[in-house]
Amino acid sequence: IITKFEFKLSKWKQKSLSMGGRITLINSVLTALPIYMLSFFRVPKKVVQKLVSIQRNFLWGGGSEVAKIAWINWDTICLPKNKGGLGIKDLSKFNEAL
Repeated sequence: IITKFEFKLSKWKQKSLSMGGRITLINSVLTALPIYMLSFFRVPKKVVQKLVSIQRNFLWGGGSEVAKIAWINWDTICLPKNKGGLGIKDLSKFNEAL
């Protein structure tokens, strides 16, 4: 899962995306792949933590391995837009629910 995740991300790393573009990419592509896998079996917590780490780093402008400063708590980012978040799906909660 992590390899596929990083492969999808590597295609977009070279392109200069705005914050809105990165959020859209995370919600549409980088969340869909793990949710599909999570619907079949429960993924180990370490794998989910790595996927969330990749999402977080990509959101703040780094690559999958390059960490940047996170200016907002990830739990706040995962809140719905009407509650002040960015509407990004929380993979750890999906892992528990599915």
